[in-house]
Amino acid sequence: MKELLKKAEQIKIIFFDIDDTLRVKNTAYMPDSINEVFEKLRQKGIMTGIATGRNLYGVVPEVIALKPDYFVTINGAFVMNNKNEVLYKNPFPTETVEEVIAWLESENSEYSFVGADALRVSKWNKVAAESVGPVYATLEEDKDYYKSNDVYQMLSLSDHDDKIQLTPSLAKKIRMVRWHPDSSDLVPMHGSKAEGCKKVLDELGIKAENMMNFGDELNDRELFDFAGLSVAMKISHPEILKKADYITDTVENDGILKALQALQIID
Repeated sequence: MKELLKKAEQIKIIFFDIDDTLRVKNTAYMPDSINEVFEKLRQKGIMTGIATGRNLYGVVPEVIALKPDYFVTINGAFVMNNKNEVLYKNPFPTETVEEVIAWLESENSEYSFVGADALRVSKWNKVAAESVGPVYATLEEDKDYYKSNDVYQMLSLSDHDDKIQLTPSLAKKIRMVRWHPDSSDLVPMHGSKAEGCKKVLDELGIKAENMMNFGDELNDRELFDFAGLSVAMKISHPEILKKADYITDTVENDGILKALQALQIID
């Protein structure tokens, strides 16, 4: 614990995942202690950021109301500060989007396009409703969305998602990161929340050891390798629990507040 407290003393910015970290994904519950956390961090001069697989459209009002300093969205592909200034964006080339569509259709999988502030699906069906529904609510169908909008990420949507494998050609360009039994994030090969957070650190002129993060799922994996101090929620994926410097309680039991108090970052 002594070594952890030493690391905690160097923290200047903390990034938070949203789902099952700041709030419960399936019930939308966010404890009052989260507002307390952000206020106390502000008072101490520690900056805050959101690091999420969601796009800006999906960053819910109660998270916006926390007034974080930075938004690392779409697994690092779109980064913005709280003045609405875009610091970084990394959309897919159109030909990659078309290759992904052809591949998923050959695998009998539906799909979703993720834009900076909108999402569209190829088909709104039971699989889509049960996977992306709790995160984004009902989405419009539009197979041509990519023709007139930047696409930063795609999602596979099928009841056999675990059986789908990237083609050799696509495996050189993108990664599949499963976040739901019926859906995977399809992200750029070198894209990750860590890449997005690094853009913020570069902007601020601070190092990875000055950064802390909270998360729970596989799309936090690179962030847990990158950050100076990483905290996993109690219900996290086993791989994330293994990588964590510290494991805290659940959202419902004020896990974030408890961790920051235990690490003596706030009182």
